[in-house]
Amino acid sequence: MLVLRRKVGTDVYDRRSRVIRAEEISMTTQHDFDASQRPPTAAIPPTASPAGPRRKHRWAWPVAAAFAFFLGIGVGAAGGSGDPTASEEYVRVAAERDDLRDAVETAEERADDATSAATEKEAALEARADELDALSGELDSRQGDLEAREAAVTATENQIAATQIKNGVWTVGVDIEPGTYRTAEPVTSMCYWAILRSGTNGSDIVDNDLPEGGFPTVTLSTGQDFDNSCGVWSKQ
Repeated sequence: MLVLRRKVGTDVYDRRSRVIRAEEISMTTQHDFDASQRPPTAAIPPTASPAGPRRKHRWAWPVAAAFAFFLGIGVGAAGGSGDPTASEEYVRVAAERDDLRDAVETAEERADDATSAATEKEAALEARADELDALSGELDSRQGDLEAREAAVTATENQIAATQIKNGVWTVGVDIEPGTYRTAEPVTSMCYWAILRSGTNGSDIVDNDLPEGGFPTVTLSTGQDFDNSCGVWSKQ
């Protein structure tokens, strides 16, 4: 866009220079023509000192004035036949000047149009940039909300996982929290669970059962192991 403005500006400057040159030629030609229309100033011959008293001729001045008047008319008529404004050169230069003026005006209009178009495009780009900034801010806000939700879900899942017991042997106070637990789903077939004293390798049974249905419930304390094959238990 900057290159376009420089190119159009250079073109307009060159054409203006040509117009100014044409006008200078026209003005010079017109000045020469005006100078040619002025009648020449007749030189007044020096008068010799009279040798003696002579009679003054009163008719000499009117005759000289009349002669100068008709001489000016003749010169003007003769110069009129050489009017430079009617010459082919003058007509050509004047026509070129007019063409250059039109070209300069056209170039200036094109430059104005290009400038207006560039301004509109810049305004549109700035508006689009503002829209993108607003969208970026909205996306950042949504990303923050999503991350907060994910963190909350993760915390909830971790809390649930910390208060649930799956199948296996678990040490209370180390693997699982002490407290009362109940099966998350009803038992549909016979299963086995046992509360063992920790460190006895299962030989010291505190309590056990083989439930075949319902929601079995147990209470676990620190220092015990829980052997479970009845599915997931949830802390109450």
